Amino acid sequence: MWRTKATALIAHAVFLFAAGAAQSQGVPPVLTKIQARELMAHALRTDQPKAAAQIAHAFLREDGKDPSAHYALAMVHARSGNIDAARKSSRLAFRYSQSDVQSYMSASLSARLAYQDRSLTWAQYWLRRAHSDAPNDVQRRIVERDFKRIRNQNPFRFWIDTSVAPSSNVNNGSVSRYMIIDGVPVIGVNVGDAMALSGIEAMFNARFSYRFHETETSETRAIGRYFTRQVSLSDEAKQTAPGARGSDYAYSLLEGGVRHAFRTSKETPVWSVGAIVGRAWYAGDPSYDLARLEGGVGKQLSGNKSLSILAKREWRRDTDAPNGTDVFSGLSFGFSQELPRGDTLSTHLSLYHTEDSNPVFTSRGGSANLRYSFAKPLGNIQISTSLNVGYSDYPDYRVGFIPVPGGRQDLSIAGEVDLSFLNMQYAGFAPTMTLRALQTDSNVSRFDTRQLSVNIGIRSSF
Repeated sequence: MWRTKATALIAHAVFLFAAGAAQSQGVPPVLTKIQARELMAHALRTDQPKAAAQIAHAFLREDGKDPSAHYALAMVHARSGNIDAARKSSRLAFRYSQSDVQSYMSASLSARLAYQDRSLTWAQYWLRRAHSDAPNDVQRRIVERDFKRIRNQNPFRFWIDTSVAPSSNVNNGSVSRYMIIDGVPVIGVNVGDAMALSGIEAMFNARFSYRFHETETSETRAIGRYFTRQVSLSDEAKQTAPGARGSDYAYSLLEGGVRHAFRTSKETPVWSVGAIVGRAWYAGDPSYDLARLEGGVGKQLSGNKSLSILAKREWRRDTDAPNGTDVFSGLSFGFSQELPRGDTLSTHLSLYHTEDSNPVFTSRGGSANLRYSFAKPLGNIQISTSLNVGYSDYPDYRVGFIPVPGGRQDLSIAGEVDLSFLNMQYAGFAPTMTLRALQTDSNVSRFDTRQLSVNIGIRSSF
């Protein structure tokens, strides 16, 4: 795939590239510009790299920004084995490109040269640039296929998600003005930021992993993640809670660790174990430190089905109460199936238990998620939908000094419609819009919440 093409194909590519160059560039006086470019292609076709280089240099003496000359030099250097010089010339060809075709061809060449040089991350970068200027869907699919192949070979992987979401409830506040506890003949009042506050949430999530050990049946990776959520309150929210600031609801998480995956053969399930440490910040101040152990298994089943199981146990220690430790235990199951039309149906079930150093916040619960992703876009919009149901129980919950009879129970239902606008993508990144509605009902009205949000983000399309 990445080997040098046959000589005739190389020469033809150079000729096509050169045909798009500006007609104002100077050439040796005996030939017209078109004849000189044809001769440059002929020199490559007949394995005369010195002649091709001489003609390319003649063009560059007249105009140092001639993209076809830089492209030809890149081909000459590549055939002579000087990959560094070839990569430099192909970058210049891309920088000075004067048409989408030239941009596509020079970016594709840069990707091939980076791959030959084993600069896999740069190869992925140039394939994304080529994707933006690909002349048709066939070429775009080829770029996507090559990108995925290199991604699987690259020991370094990273994912970045970013979004901005206007929301009716950025603080998980109550929709009820009154504090009502089922079974307690006392009514309180929710004021200030106990009420739902509207505003804008901005989120950034970056993950990376680096494979530092690999065998035929296993791999070990260093992993890391940084997540941050920043909030800006609306004018209405500031009137409802005059003392509140958006930074009061900011949250950040930094964690890193190691994960090992292995299987006994190509047909057996993939097992994984991991250890992670990290720190979280809330309202700009350190909130807690964490350590987590996790283990899981995944299996590809017949009929385009897959199954996964993940168990984890996490210890959290508040930075302002280092003598107390909260322990979180979780178990999740995932199943997905590709349907006959290519659509994907996936389900996810999770159970958890939290043992908090403060018994009031000790809880247990679970959630179930159902997602349906449509394979065929509606026009240029890729669509997926999901429904999530969650339940939480706090058996020893109190409001101040008042115990809640039978503990606190929350039931939440959320629905999402996710839209990805494929016709607006650039370098393989497409804008997305997620419409989300969430409702939580509780026997403690402080936790009766409603939320409507429109999440605007960017996501890789391949």
